[in-house]
Amino acid sequence: MFEAFYLRQDAVQELLWLIPALPIAGAAINGLFGRVLGRGNVSLIASATVAGSFLLSCGAFLSVYYAADGHPLFSEHILGAGFTWIHVGDLALDFSLYVDRLSAVFLLVVTGVGFLIHVYSAGYMSHDPGYWRYFAYLNLFVGAMLILVLGDSLPLLFVGWEGVGLCSYLLIGFWYTDTEKAIAGKKAFIVNRVGDFGVLLGMFILFGLFGTLSFSELNAAAAQVDPAQTIPATAFFGGWTWGAALTLALGLVFLGCTGKSAQIPLFVWLPDAMAGPTPVSALIHAATMVTSGIYLLARLSPVLAKTPSILILVAVIGALTALVGAFMGLFQRGIKKVLAYSTVSQLGYMFLGVGVGAFYAGVYHVFTHAFFKACLFLCAGSVMHALHDEEDIHRMGGLAKSMPITHWTFLVATLAITGTIPISGFWSKDTILHEALVRQLGGPALGWTLWGLGTLGAVMTAIYMWRLYFLVFRGEPRAMELYDHVHESPPSMTVPLVVLAFFSVVAMVWGLPHDLHLPSFREWLEPVTASDAIPAAESSFAAELPFLLVAWAIGLFGFFFARATWGRKGPATDAFFKEKLGPIFSASYHKLWWDEVYMALFVRPLVALSRILWWVVDVLFIDRLLVEGTARSVRFGARVLRRLQNGDVQRYAAVVAIG
Repeated sequence: MFEAFYLRQDAVQELLWLIPALPIAGAAINGLFGRVLGRGNVSLIASATVAGSFLLSCGAFLSVYYAADGHPLFSEHILGAGFTWIHVGDLALDFSLYVDRLSAVFLLVVTGVGFLIHVYSAGYMSHDPGYWRYFAYLNLFVGAMLILVLGDSLPLLFVGWEGVGLCSYLLIGFWYTDTEKAIAGKKAFIVNRVGDFGVLLGMFILFGLFGTLSFSELNAAAAQVDPAQTIPATAFFGGWTWGAALTLALGLVFLGCTGKSAQIPLFVWLPDAMAGPTPVSALIHAATMVTSGIYLLARLSPVLAKTPSILILVAVIGALTALVGAFMGLFQRGIKKVLAYSTVSQLGYMFLGVGVGAFYAGVYHVFTHAFFKACLFLCAGSVMHALHDEEDIHRMGGLAKSMPITHWTFLVATLAITGTIPISGFWSKDTILHEALVRQLGGPALGWTLWGLGTLGAVMTAIYMWRLYFLVFRGEPRAMELYDHVHESPPSMTVPLVVLAFFSVVAMVWGLPHDLHLPSFREWLEPVTASDAIPAAESSFAAELPFLLVAWAIGLFGFFFARATWGRKGPATDAFFKEKLGPIFSASYHKLWWDEVYMALFVRPLVALSRILWWVVDVLFIDRLLVEGTARSVRFGARVLRRLQNGDVQRYAAVVAIG
């Protein structure tokens, strides 16, 4: 029935450049003229440009859907026919955009969820004095993410990669007059620079090995490589095996992914990103920046499949991050803090899926997570909007009656993230856990370990999410001074909640195990990822059924456990756990003291070293020795010579005579 809306591939190809150009144009208009346009026009321009990108993305998606074998779409020479964007030595790159089945999925997520967040922001930020600046940054963020997704080469992807990093700094520190929020923006920017340096180094190595940075050429060349074969001595990394060189390159790329997608060890910036406005949290955590690492690894999946050690590293880091993030979220008191650590944990599951070679499973969880996590964050913003920006869930309670739309949409999204049948989150998360068990990566022991870590993280996810639900929406109000004008949010904020909750349910269609005349997510991504590079053990529905029941039981356990504890006594239950669990409670509440450890091991020593270098090199050597020392030497010489130029004619005559 969608064939009526099908756009010809040549038409889509001609309009492809508009997908990132529209929000970038919106950012330019609002950034330059937003002060005089007025709030209504600013939000209209920002939302309309993203809506236009979404419609064009739908056309691109349908073109890929109806194309034979998922044939990719190219839009070459965006900057003009015959124009080469980068030409340095043997490197020649066009500014070209590329759409296939992988990027088409991300296009829909970025523009669709991004549009809803823009609409929501019109109501949420309506009284902020920096209204025009906010929407300019938001448009630029979406435009940068679209360049990242559409770029047909690593350097062009890196332009979008750095663009979203810059925009995250601007949006997290949007209220920069608050020192704490400004520091949070700087933290996100600096931590991501560490990972980005790894991406650059990995990019250089890949170019040295293959002589190209185009994704299609890189993946095609890597598919022909024998990892055990030695690289010729005359070539780059001569004497190394292909496997060792690719392991180094992909290891550095993965370092960058741990930064952008908040994995151990570079996840520490993401919880602090809550300093920005709540719609920004939804945009960063659900649909854009944090999914960049997943996209990059999936895009390079044929190369990644040649490095099983990196795949194992990705899977182990993902499983550990899923567990650690869930543990840190157990007893947080800020409503956005709980959701932030939930994002860290869910990203871990995506990396687990990618690491075991089930790239389709990781990307499917990106797809479902975008809807339910954006819904959760925007619901949190709706709650804060009604309670005078209060974030402490211990001061909330009983909001189900006064905020019914927010309550029901939050409940649907909670069912999704806790993996309750049949909501989408169940199918995407269970697929990852099942693939971790059956994929023959590192042996059965590793598979069971990864499944166990992921399952334990799922148990904790069910507990902290249902704890959040009961403390916020059930029971009785606990801080009555916050409830003087409590009311449901305006339609500009509630309509996006309803849409996101709806798609949190509908997204399960791609994960259902029976034929609905739609390709499964695995079939959809099979032509563009290396999901079959890692063999899987034989499996059947009967063999998978016990694990499905375990996943279903986890969601029910979390609900009944939270209802029996926080549902009755509310915050008093936290005091009970603090007394009974002691150090375990403290470790969760204080986030395993991760920031404190980093401060002790890295930040303070680096600051001390910087001060020493500043004093020794800058002050003593450069300023006092070179700059001031040169001036003193000249002045001293001038004083000596000045004695010969004192105006005494007899002395001048004596000097001449002596000469």
